Amino acid sequence: MAFASIGCGHGPDVTGDPIAAGTRTQGEEAPFGGDLLVDGSTTVFPVVQQMGEDFAGVYPDVKVTVNRSGTGSGFQKFLRADIDIAAASRSIDPNEDAALRAKHIAYIEIPIAYDGVSVIVNPQNTWADKLTLSELARAWTSRSTVRYWSDIRPSFPRERVSFYGPTDNHGTYEYFTEAIMRRKNDLREDCQKNQEYNAVIQAVSTDKDALAYVGFNYFDENKQKVRAVPIDSGNGGVEPSSETIANGSYSPLSRPLFLYVSKRSYDTKPQVKAFVWFVLGDRGEQAIADSKYVSLPKALRANVAQNVMAEKTGTFFASVRPGSRLDDLYSRVAHD
Repeated sequence: MAFASIGCGHGPDVTGDPIAAGTRTQGEEAPFGGDLLVDGSTTVFPVVQQMGEDFAGVYPDVKVTVNRSGTGSGFQKFLRADIDIAAASRSIDPNEDAALRAKHIAYIEIPIAYDGVSVIVNPQNTWADKLTLSELARAWTSRSTVRYWSDIRPSFPRERVSFYGPTDNHGTYEYFTEAIMRRKNDLREDCQKNQEYNAVIQAVSTDKDALAYVGFNYFDENKQKVRAVPIDSGNGGVEPSSETIANGSYSPLSRPLFLYVSKRSYDTKPQVKAFVWFVLGDRGEQAIADSKYVSLPKALRANVAQNVMAEKTGTFFASVRPGSRLDDLYSRVAHD
């Protein structure tokens, strides 16, 4: 893991500053305006969009723009300094971190929630009661010879499998391939990829032989259309839920979600600093719950806020193995 220890600046008081609380006296003139640009993960988009709308309701003179070009594309825009914040459904990778450091672009890494990559099938699929990690790897790898469900497990029917998933600029694509195949971007070529998760949901809902993967919140909001398959990583099979993602039993497909904030924007644009503390405050937590994501444990949230307060830059989490929990890891490295 790479980590650049910088910063001894002072941010707002999380417990007392109205920026952190997300409140403003009625009739009081907004203290700032300007724009705030966020782009990146489609998975993270719903919660950041909600946070942006809530923030603009408190500070109407700020123009908040939240887009969803995918995690990889978001980092490319971040590298070009086209945006203030990159949203990511995986941690920054060492190559991206090196490219930013080469251009002297400092950033603050902020985990905001947990999510779980959900393996989904059509509700008419009554045979896939659970799937093991080895079965998933055998089905999805670029070297796969799986064509029929019975190739995954002999007791399954001899029906041809239809594979669906996100495009390769999505952090979900990268996370899934690394977690299951242990190698990023190792995925079968005949997978029907789509930029929009809702299109993946729609495809699975109309194809009884479909097998796909999406972020947990997209599954959770479409339970009437698709079914999540329990994942057996040696624990008998666990379905994705807020509880199993939070307690780490949905492994290795539970993952943290991140915001990467330009240090220059944080220092020079008061609306960016205000938005960061809005996200870390109660209103941000409410948006996470409303958007069907899983909140970080309170102690971890406190560590994150303390590091942002100290304006520490760089990454704690580059190259963290899929399924790793941030709690203990962050406690060990956050104050180095």
